[in-house]
Amino acid sequence: MRTILIMGSTAAAVSVASALPGHANWSPKPEPKFWSQVRRQMMDQETSAPSDWTFMEAMQSPKVDAAEYLRDPRRLDQTVTFQALLLMRKGESNPWGMRQLSMRAQCLDGVLERQDQEGRWSPYPGRQGTAAKVNWICAQAPNP
Repeated sequence: MRTILIMGSTAAAVSVASALPGHANWSPKPEPKFWSQVRRQMMDQETSAPSDWTFMEAMQSPKVDAAEYLRDPRRLDQTVTFQALLLMRKGESNPWGMRQLSMRAQCLDGVLERQDQEGRWSPYPGRQGTAAKVNWICAQAPNP
């Protein structure tokens, strides 16, 4: 994870798989201005980082501030692979970090998986609301 110092107000913490109670019709809310500014500043530091991210959600914690994004959903049968972006800092006085992950949504099972550096897939911790988010992700890359 790269760390870059960005000054600003308290942010939020999130995981695509973590959320408030899910609903069948879940969809992400518009990206808050704060997160848009953080993301743009982080992208300016990463010349190779694409800027076409879809904001998923953010939550606030006294210990961790973070937001997650998604881009490039691609369907193969009942699986949708995508890139995930995590913006995170541990405590308001610490620098921001940015991590990109290769992930996939198992559309029939309602679960998320992440890919390691060797190309192996493993379960991504799910929480209440994960299945609804998987449904939304899968709808972003419909069957041909």
